[in-house]
Amino acid sequence: MNLRLLAALGALLCVCCSIEEGSAYTFRTFMGAEIATTAISSSALVQRPCECRALCGDGCVAVAIRRQPPRHFHCSFTDKTFADVTTGLTVPALDSRVFYKRLGCLPGFTLVDNVGCIYVSTVALNFTAAAASCPFDSQLFTANFLIDFNAMREYLLRNFSTSRLRFWIGLIRATDSTWQWLGGGTIPTTHPSPYWGQNDPNNPAPSCGGIHFEPGVSYLYHLADAPCATAYKFLCKQI
Repeated sequence: MNLRLLAALGALLCVCCSIEEGSAYTFRTFMGAEIATTAISSSALVQRPCECRALCGDGCVAVAIRRQPPRHFHCSFTDKTFADVTTGLTVPALDSRVFYKRLGCLPGFTLVDNVGCIYVSTVALNFTAAAASCPFDSQLFTANFLIDFNAMREYLLRNFSTSRLRFWIGLIRATDSTWQWLGGGTIPTTHPSPYWGQNDPNNPAPSCGGIHFEPGVSYLYHLADAPCATAYKFLCKQI
C-alpha cells in the first residue's frame, strides 16, 4: 500500500472516530498506563493517535496509545472489561495512555469530538478553587496529545468567540522552565509553539495555566499563564 493511500486511510479513520464517539461513547483516560501483556487482544502501528481510538471497534473495551519514534504510534487493544487501573489489566508506563470506553456524558457536560465530555463553568474562581469545583467524576481539562488540544480549541472557537475569555485548565508550573499537566506529562515552552500564545509563559512563579481568547493579540484559545489567585472560569473533563 502506497504512502498516499495510507495517509488517506488514516484521515478517514480519524473522521470515523469522531463520528463514533459522538454517537455512542466517549473514552475515559488513564494517564501513564499501558495494557498488561496478558490482557492485550491485538495491536497495530499507526501514524496518528486518533487512529488507535478509531480502530477500537466492536468488542474492543480499551486501547493504549504509546508513541513509537520517530513518527508512529503503537496501539494495544483489549476486549477484557475493567473499570479502573487496580484490576491488573494495566501496568505503569510513563509514555503511554489507556483510553477506556464509556457511554455518554454526565448531566451538564457536552461531548466534544476527539476530546471527551467537557464542562464549562459559569463562575470565575482562583485556580485552586476551580480545581476543587469540577463536578463529580471530572477534573480540570488536560490535553494528552496535540490533537486533543487542537480539538478543544476548535470547539471553543465555534462556541465561545464573541468576547474576550479566559479559562483555567489543568496546567501548572512545576519549575522555572517546566510546565506540567495535572496527572502527569510536561509541555514544552519553546517558541514557535502550537500550544502557547506568542508572549507566554511570562509570569513569575508561582503561576498556573489557562487557555485564553484575545483576538487582538492573536490568542485564539492558546495557552497563557497567570497568577494562580486570579479568578477565571474553568474547563473540566469527565474522567
